[in-house]
Amino acid sequence: MKAIKIIRAFIIDFIIIISVIYVLLSILTTENGTSLKEILGASEGILIVISAVLLAGAEVGYRYIRYRYNKRELDLLSQKLNDITEGKKPGHILLEPSDPLYGISRTINRLENKQHDFTKNFTIQQRGYFSLIEYLTIGVMILDQDRKIYMSNHAMSDLMGREMNLQGQIYINEIRTYDLSRLIEAAFSSQEDQHSEIRLDLTDKVVDAHVVYVPVSKHRLLVMVLLYDITELKEIERMQLDFVGNVSHELKTPITAITGFSETLLQGAMNDKKALPEFLAIIHKESLKLTDLVEDILSLSRIDASPELNLKEINLRNYITELLKTFKPQLEKKKIKVFLEISEAYIVDMDQNKLRHVIDNLIQNAIKYNNFQGKIWIDGSVDEKSWSISIRDNGYGIPQDKQERIFERFYRIDTSRSRDSGGTGLGLSVVKEYVAAMNGEITLESQVGVGSKFIIKFPIEQDIQKSQKESL
Repeated sequence: MKAIKIIRAFIIDFIIIISVIYVLLSILTTENGTSLKEILGASEGILIVISAVLLAGAEVGYRYIRYRYNKRELDLLSQKLNDITEGKKPGHILLEPSDPLYGISRTINRLENKQHDFTKNFTIQQRGYFSLIEYLTIGVMILDQDRKIYMSNHAMSDLMGREMNLQGQIYINEIRTYDLSRLIEAAFSSQEDQHSEIRLDLTDKVVDAHVVYVPVSKHRLLVMVLLYDITELKEIERMQLDFVGNVSHELKTPITAITGFSETLLQGAMNDKKALPEFLAIIHKESLKLTDLVEDILSLSRIDASPELNLKEINLRNYITELLKTFKPQLEKKKIKVFLEISEAYIVDMDQNKLRHVIDNLIQNAIKYNNFQGKIWIDGSVDEKSWSISIRDNGYGIPQDKQERIFERFYRIDTSRSRDSGGTGLGLSVVKEYVAAMNGEITLESQVGVGSKFIIKFPIEQDIQKSQKESL
């Protein structure tokens, strides 16, 4: 309390007390009817003043002490409210039930409990949202109205090729791709969602970018950047276009030959006894090439159409022996000898149809690209985790710098030789995809003029008896 207020309160109390004492002295009398005022006589005024001063001082002192006590309690309650609004965790204020501020203190304590529960639930929900965003496979970045990064997930950092969860940083200083920055600025300026396909500069990835404008309130907004990685889809599209282009080109060659020679025959060449068998032989040869190409294309489609494995137990030596019978005319024509070095006890679990495509293609290549009177070796081995089969020839061989590309579709090492041999450029691609479909892997060892060796390794689907392993 200020001094003026204290003095004013003292004077008022003093006047009131003097008045009350004077009235009481005038009213109160003794048993014989004499008033107290008469008894006091001359000392009346002094006594009244002293009594008034003492009583007024006591009253003012009590009121001052009570004021200081209440003020301390009000300061505590006020400070607690301030702490609650600032998100702090003040302790409860405990007052006596008789205290005038007891009801207010209980209300504030309940308010603190409610605020604590709300903050706790909000924090849990926020962590849940942030965790959800963090584990999304798409890149997510949220910007505030000041164009500062509010949050960014791990996928965004991977796509951008650098750490992007830099809270409080201006986004334009961190995004190094102009097209993406321009898209975000368009969303801020137009206050509308934006969409575009963008190639990111640092990682060279292609993304489907969505920039979403989110008006949170009248004076607050957020902008959400969503990046979907479509690099693989674009690569598949490119491969599909290349495949269609290559197929068209490969089909064009035999079709053109067949069409041209058949038209020549129809125009009168069929009467030429010398040209007729030659032209028919060419038409037959090109039709076989066309048949092989269509069969290889169908083989590729079958791989995608039936990815499931139909495992059956097969005796590998007997299985390959049967397959070799279909190549007997070609082997005899080039006088090629085949050495089947696989034990009769070699039993494996395998998808017979898919394995047939693999071995057929490799044996066919070993015959096509082998020398006259060449040799082919077919061998098998097994260990605790896998079994393998290898097909080796002593033919032309493959240059070291070409070996990485031989499994590409339509890739030929020597175009003229491949065409003369009737190759489609799809055989080894078919082999690789069938091997992958059977959870295997294929490797190549080759040297020009020495020959080539293809080694295929498959995981063991079930235990092979120890006696089988020893017999190999």
